[in-house]
Amino acid sequence: MPGKLKAKIVAGRHLPVMDRASDLTDAFVEVKFGNTTFKTDVYPKSLNPQWNSEWFKFEVDDEDLQDEPLQITVLDHDTYSANDAIGKVYIDIDPLLCSEAATVISGWLPIYDTIH
Repeated sequence: MPGKLKAKIVAGRHLPVMDRASDLTDAFVEVKFGNTTFKTDVYPKSLNPQWNSEWFKFEVDDEDLQDEPLQITVLDHDTYSANDAIGKVYIDIDPLLCSEAATVISGWLPIYDTIH
């Protein structure tokens, strides 16, 4: 039976400067679970982006729900070169499966710094 997982990206704060010319960042987020990836819009020229994305909905097999983490990657958009990774978060959703009621993980999540 397929399970459902929803994710919403609201905002980022205190992102590092990625564009030296403007001392800002053109950030966006990739949300991946299993083989499915969603992206937010690029929030230009800000170190505190406010995406307030739509709900990203994943339908996956129950087996995958237990084996795969939700991956959230924050990137800097570059027009003329490859996008630069700012950081990542891996969320183990096993604790959500153990709850008898629908469960939500909400709040600020620290990203693993991929710059250094």
